[in-house]
Amino acid sequence: MFRLLITLGLSIALSHLANAALAPSYPEPGTVWTVGQEYDITWEDDGAKPSMKKGWKNFKIDLMTGDNMDQIFLTNVASNLSAAAGPPSFKYKAPSVEPYSPIYFFMFTNEDGENAWTTRFAIVGEDGKQEPPTNLKQPSGEKIPWGVGKLAVKAVSVDDNASSSTEPANSMLTEPAAAAAAAIPPTDDTSSTSAENSDIAVDNEIKAAAIPPQNKSAASSTSLTIPRIVFTTSLALFATFF
Repeated sequence: MFRLLITLGLSIALSHLANAALAPSYPEPGTVWTVGQEYDITWEDDGAKPSMKKGWKNFKIDLMTGDNMDQIFLTNVASNLSAAAGPPSFKYKAPSVEPYSPIYFFMFTNEDGENAWTTRFAIVGEDGKQEPPTNLKQPSGEKIPWGVGKLAVKAVSVDDNASSSTEPANSMLTEPAAAAAAAIPPTDDTSSTSAENSDIAVDNEIKAAAIPPQNKSAASSTSLTIPRIVFTTSLALFATFF
């Protein structure tokens, strides 16, 4: 009974694959892609029924890693593709990954949930170096090397910071430079206007100090002194004659 169930399960799986009708053709075994370079992902009709153009009118491609039984999604490459229209290929730029190793593959999935896969291939840096897969056998025992990779975090460049940052320019100074900048008192239009007003006030005070004070009390005393002298002199003359 147990053997019958296994045989039935394998038959269903094989029939599912046979109905795929789409066979990824590139990348192929031994393929090596360099990060940042653009390549063609290609596929072809495998001759099964229904034809690729009928069964794969709407499908997507995902970049994957991991073993055959536990496939790990990394990123979507393309969606809403159709084998019924356009060339059987899609241009894709190799992403930066960790580690550089032949442990990556593409999975095709159509709107009916059918899948097709490329073979595993390597993604490397500009130096072309790659690490061997960490595992030589699948969990099921098949001698198919595999490993687990991931997308590398994009390094942020100075230009990116300058274009995307909304912080003031002095926020990008080093600590010593920032400290020096903080020690300089701010100079703005208000402070310069205040300084100018202060200078004008000092000039006015100096000019005012140079002019002798003349007020009402002083003027009154002067005007009163002159009549008194005239009156006194008149009395003296009157006494002389009389």
